[in-house]
Amino acid sequence: MQTINTNSQQKIYLEVYSNGVLSQVDANTNPTLALYDADNDSAPLTGFGSLTGYDETPAGIYSYALTPAVTNRNFVLEARWSYVVGGVTVTQNDFYSIETPYASVGESMDFLGYSPTPSDANYIDPKSIVNAEKLARTIIEGYTGIKFYTYYGGQEVYAIGSDTIHLTEKMLTLDQIYENEILVFDQTQNPVYNTFGYSTEISPSGYAIRIWYPGWPDGWNNQMDPVIYPYGRFRDGYLYRFVGQIGYKYVPEDIKLASMLLMQDILSNDYNWRNKYLSKVDLSEISFEMAKGAFNGTGNIAVDNILDQYRKANIVII
Repeated sequence: MQTINTNSQQKIYLEVYSNGVLSQVDANTNPTLALYDADNDSAPLTGFGSLTGYDETPAGIYSYALTPAVTNRNFVLEARWSYVVGGVTVTQNDFYSIETPYASVGESMDFLGYSPTPSDANYIDPKSIVNAEKLARTIIEGYTGIKFYTYYGGQEVYAIGSDTIHLTEKMLTLDQIYENEILVFDQTQNPVYNTFGYSTEISPSGYAIRIWYPGWPDGWNNQMDPVIYPYGRFRDGYLYRFVGQIGYKYVPEDIKLASMLLMQDILSNDYNWRNKYLSKVDLSEISFEMAKGAFNGTGNIAVDNILDQYRKANIVII
């Protein structure tokens, strides 16, 4: 799946083949396409349901230029192409991952000491930086279990019978609450739909939600007020799903640094050895042996120290 950075402008392409070679689509019509959110594809994205591909050179290649109107969030984009070749109507679905990079190409090159100019001694193909960043980001997210950008979705948590419920992922906004798969709160409607009984509030850390009323005492201590409910509003054993914006408004500076340090490792000569679990390497002029810790975590002790702060984020005390 091709990766496209958020808020970027980039072309997507369709290559039409007939008998194994690029072929010109029937005379007077260019391919059409519609854009969808791949995880919610019942209807096209608003304003992107009937588009026409641009005829590129050579024959048989068509494109459509995506703009930030489409790439302004993290999601999987589905492009559904339709065209006619040899009198036969063909449909093709392509998928693109719209992702937020933890470090841009420019700032990564500056940090790592590379140049995008081919004539410079420290030249590196910018595509290598893009690929290294994606791999570094994947390692960071796998190590921490956290995505350091904003995305829209839901998370499910079983309650323990209190007026506060602790989350596994950081919540930025809260649009809906489902209680045992029944919608009980929805502030996307006007007026707000609320059979939940109380207003809600996200904790300062983003890792907890409590029911809230101005006259009540502090409720972040995970206790419940028996005057409100004898069992706590988030009932013990009930499954709650919270829908809204999840993650981080921006990439934390130390995560950006960690990603660039990992990129430096990925682009180094010894990365392939470590990646193949080679702990000792003997060359004609030099030999070295890696510590066992190189195969734990990310393989970079500085990066591990940075990321370890976030691995504990889900159990912090508010």
